[in-house]
Amino acid sequence: MRRLIIVIFGWLFCLYVPAANAENATAATHAEHRGALFKVQDARHTLYLFGTIHVGAANFYPLEPRVMQALEQAPAIALEIDPQKTPAMQAAVLRYGFYPEGQSYQTELTPQLQQQVQAALKKYHIPIEAIARFRPWMIASLLTVQEFDSKGYRSDLAVDSHLADFIQKRNKPVIELEGAESQLALFGTLSKQQQSLLLEDTIKELDDPDDAAKVVELAEFWRTADLDGLQGLLDEMASDKSFVGRFTKEVLLDQRNPVLTDRIAALLGKQDRIFAAIGILHLVGPTGVPALLQRRGYKVERIY
Repeated sequence: MRRLIIVIFGWLFCLYVPAANAENATAATHAEHRGALFKVQDARHTLYLFGTIHVGAANFYPLEPRVMQALEQAPAIALEIDPQKTPAMQAAVLRYGFYPEGQSYQTELTPQLQQQVQAALKKYHIPIEAIARFRPWMIASLLTVQEFDSKGYRSDLAVDSHLADFIQKRNKPVIELEGAESQLALFGTLSKQQQSLLLEDTIKELDDPDDAAKVVELAEFWRTADLDGLQGLLDEMASDKSFVGRFTKEVLLDQRNPVLTDRIAALLGKQDRIFAAIGILHLVGPTGVPALLQRRGYKVERIY
């Protein structure tokens, strides 16, 4: 299950919903260390780099005071996807996540996998007609998000959305580091067989109570700023010979990290005090963005 949930954490599920007002939610009584915060410097400028996750809970907020101070002082925020670019997101989802007219999971999947899908939809109270034209990777993603929701981790409280909402209320710009087209095109490279494997494994492991319970463990690693715990997940995935493990590590993380590093370095060279926020797994280990920036000669300090 860990490797499958990492798929969701490793990219920004871009079916954005409006951010809930976390300030009015039942929040934590005091701000603890959550995610991870780095300070990156060149000869002239400083950039703050924060690790997010793409779901949330009321007790995630308020974020650590140093995060909020850096965000308040930032002239702009850089995110993987600009949530205001709704047409671009919708177009990418339709292009890569939906079957064309005349096709559906009922015409493309094996009878056995169709039965498994229908049982999973019933479990999460999702109408069959709502996902009829979803490609298998989209169904797998939806089911995993529903499992997070069943454990209290909601998409409308996602950290990315919370940060974007905060900065937009202050009339500051959002800088897009990747975009929905770039992210979802990675899933467009999956073959029919690979997508079926992803969906089969997802359903199998979501049906295992012990595996499904690990969503809480992973979210807690973020909530308690436990990068060692997250590194353990990546180490486990690196030794995983499955297709899902290889795709997640090699494509969703290792392939994207140098691109994210390029764009963050470019922002650092142009303007002072930019606040960049990307999925926390991009910040972990020797192939993570902080390590790549340090290798390029930037001064990188983990604040917490």
